[in-house]
Amino acid sequence: MDGLKKMGKFIRDCVELYIPIAAFLIMFIVFVVQIIARYVFKNPMQWAYEVTVMGYLWMVVLGACYAYRDRSHVTFTLFYDKLPVKGKAVCGFLGNLLMAVAFVVMFVPSCKMISQMKIQETSIFKIGLNIVYLPFIPFMIIILLYILSDMWLEIKVFTGIGGEEAVKKMLDETKNETQEAIDNAAMQETGDGKEAVKR
Repeated sequence: MDGLKKMGKFIRDCVELYIPIAAFLIMFIVFVVQIIARYVFKNPMQWAYEVTVMGYLWMVVLGACYAYRDRSHVTFTLFYDKLPVKGKAVCGFLGNLLMAVAFVVMFVPSCKMISQMKIQETSIFKIGLNIVYLPFIPFMIIILLYILSDMWLEIKVFTGIGGEEAVKKMLDETKNETQEAIDNAAMQETGDGKEAVKR
């Protein structure tokens, strides 16, 4: 069982971290080489633009999955922060429900469209556009799984079946930057206080 968990975590990290990192490195290196070729050697490389666009697309789409996992995407929580815990759970559930429905509705048409793009190719490398836009399929699946996981946690909170543990987990996951900074400062003060007592 532990082996399967480790393998699942490795695959998830590959898709959400390592592929976007590789795409960024390739994109950045080609970008720098293109600048040198264009302005130093006066010989621009036609293929560089194609590589940077593909690298950017793969990096952004798959990197968005990690941003969702890490809760580092932009959120506007002015109204949400004022709600009580169960209100936050209901509000979060309704928002996630809208997103889940949108992802489910667009999944099959998106897959069909990407599949049909194989007849079109990039102008220089002649790579099928279905390969270029392929990351959108795992993006939809991964984000939908994360949304469903969030919805299950929110159900446990507003129905009360998850108890205090579910409430704590939801509040930790939805903590805004200001609250995180306050909590970190309080922890540092507590740590400094303990060190002073030991001395």
